[in-house]
Amino acid sequence: MRYDDDVCIHAFQRLLTVCCRSGKLGAASYTLQTGELQILEEIVDRPPEHQIFISLFNQMDPVKLILDGKSQSTFVNAVKRVVLANDTNQNTKCQLAFISAKEYNFEACKRRIYSLALPHEPANCSDEERIIFLRTLIDFSQTQTVHALGAMLRYLDLNWSNLIMDLHGKPQCLSLTRISLADIVAIDEDTYRGLQIFSSLSHPSGFKKGVHGSNKEGLSLYQLFSKCSSKVGHQRMKILMRHPTKDIETLRRRQDVVAYFMKPQSDSVVRNICASLRFIKNVNTLYNVVLICEICDNVGQKIQYLEQLANFDTNKLYEMSNDALRILLKKARYCSASGMFADAGVPDFYAELRKRIANFWETVQNSNNKLIRIIARASPENFQNNDYIHYKSRGCEELDVMIGDMYPEIVAHETRIMMKLTSTILANLHTLAAAIDKCAELDCLISISKVCKEYSFVKPTLTTDKVISIEQGKHPLCITTIDNFVPNDVECSLEAGYVKILTGPNSSGKSVYMKQIGLIVYLAHIGSFVPAESATIGIVSHIYSRIQSTECVAAHMSAFLIDLRQMSLAVREASSHSLVLADEFGKGTAQADGLALLAACLNTLLCRGAHCPHLLLSTHFLDLGDYIVDTPFVRFLRFEHVLQGGEPVFLFRVAQGAAERSFAHAVAEASGIDPRVVGRAKEVYDAMKSTNPHCVLDYDLNPFSVWEETENRPFVPLQPSTAIANLSQPGE
Repeated sequence: MRYDDDVCIHAFQRLLTVCCRSGKLGAASYTLQTGELQILEEIVDRPPEHQIFISLFNQMDPVKLILDGKSQSTFVNAVKRVVLANDTNQNTKCQLAFISAKEYNFEACKRRIYSLALPHEPANCSDEERIIFLRTLIDFSQTQTVHALGAMLRYLDLNWSNLIMDLHGKPQCLSLTRISLADIVAIDEDTYRGLQIFSSLSHPSGFKKGVHGSNKEGLSLYQLFSKCSSKVGHQRMKILMRHPTKDIETLRRRQDVVAYFMKPQSDSVVRNICASLRFIKNVNTLYNVVLICEICDNVGQKIQYLEQLANFDTNKLYEMSNDALRILLKKARYCSASGMFADAGVPDFYAELRKRIANFWETVQNSNNKLIRIIARASPENFQNNDYIHYKSRGCEELDVMIGDMYPEIVAHETRIMMKLTSTILANLHTLAAAIDKCAELDCLISISKVCKEYSFVKPTLTTDKVISIEQGKHPLCITTIDNFVPNDVECSLEAGYVKILTGPNSSGKSVYMKQIGLIVYLAHIGSFVPAESATIGIVSHIYSRIQSTECVAAHMSAFLIDLRQMSLAVREASSHSLVLADEFGKGTAQADGLALLAACLNTLLCRGAHCPHLLLSTHFLDLGDYIVDTPFVRFLRFEHVLQGGEPVFLFRVAQGAAERSFAHAVAEASGIDPRVVGRAKEVYDAMKSTNPHCVLDYDLNPFSVWEETENRPFVPLQPSTAIANLSQPGE
């Protein structure tokens, strides 16, 4: 994938206005290129994380974020965090703007909304009728939504010329739709990165790094599923993956579409639809949308999603397509390539005129052999300029009367063509926008079906029960790069326990196992099939993780502090139907402190009894079981290994029970650490386990050495100096 501006994702520039007060969030979004206006129904968004706002921001991907000047400090801090993170990790940079709360009060916002004109409102309606119509679209009892929408409209009125560089234009709202986040599965940004759902890579060049559009997508689920045929499909794919849903009916409709397109007999349908999807970007959009609707109508199977596309008013779309083509072809043909009107016979007349002028040039010369130029728009008087004599003949004067200045006429005619085309499309824009939106989602589902078919994914069984059952599950990214991946099972239920504590040697596969479970659950919540032999996934409300610590100088937080923040969010926000993944929490501080914190967090969740969330925890604290409550909801798992010549060979298979040791020394030696250093580490380890820990500093076990570089051997240990030997004495 090349480093370039991702026009598929960032083809539209959106403004986003948010208002958060009393724990409730309202928002409005406006797309500059299409005039589409969207509003977020008022929803609870708890501080200080404001996960709903973060999900909304990532889906909208705005170029400018507008805030109320009296926003709460916790909300402003959350906004700054996500905007700064977007500045460094995403392809676009968002500007932050604050507006005066006094000028954008509730009554002023409501009055501005009442004056909103929409294309699909009743024709010739009065002000009272328009207000009644708007009340059917907007719930004016939702204070934060009204604030956000009114503030957006007033901001557009005042700043329109600066936004699109048009001094005489004014903002137009061509459609008004609602955004709903009530069904979203809450996933924080650290989890998106830790599970590699998204992975943005900066440009390796120092000149392009950080420049707009210089990032690219690395190895991630989004990169794997980005096989859409249209630009609107690429844009919708990111929104779909940012909006995993809890609506089981929506997920089942998507599964039916994916299952149909995975069948071999559907290959011809897929090819025909994809061939039309590629043209959904310009005037051909109308014609190709009609084709896609007709293809879905001819499928012959009762698939609810395809039936929705087939039931669109194709006659209206077809009429729009015919009108657009008639305007462009029948009227645009009056303008020839040279800017002349074809129907009037002007090209033939103009050719005859050129012949007459050529003959005239051969016979007309002045005494100084200077060329006489005859032009249609010259001054009636003769004049000389740069050795050329300009002269208007009687024929030119006749042409002025017959034809006149044709360029303004051509421009005016083109303007009339485009105005008629625009009015034709705007008359049925709502139907066209809905059809294009469905086609974009269809493009995403076809792309998902291609991946599922290529890697033999299976359809998961979705249920409202609290269960996660996966047989022979695989990591969806590892199977694209590894041929001999070892699958594993997982069973989380009331009988099998909701909490799984994973133990085992280093590099035995604990982290990959946790991530593959998280990704399989995530894929089921976007409507995709999953990499397993079979799977039963209970709908979850949150997916939280403590997997990846993304340290940043600007964050002013150490790796351990970042771990604490991630674990705090999981413990505080996780509900009974949540999935929590914690990878070696507590390793960033003293062993006793880390063990105590881990046990306390685990006990907090276990004390909920049957209402504790699904939890997968990997740890090297092998005595953790001594510090947690005794409950049947906990199961210890380990990763198998065998010893060959005293060295472990990892089998990457999950088994019941806890591990006894971590084999850190063997893993270190296999990773390339000098065997003498590993041998010294073993001696120190044995001494620490002995009854006399001071013997660690005995002369024979002295950890200090002076190294000398020679020609044949890079490093040769020499005898320690006297000063170092003195430091080695016990008690010093």
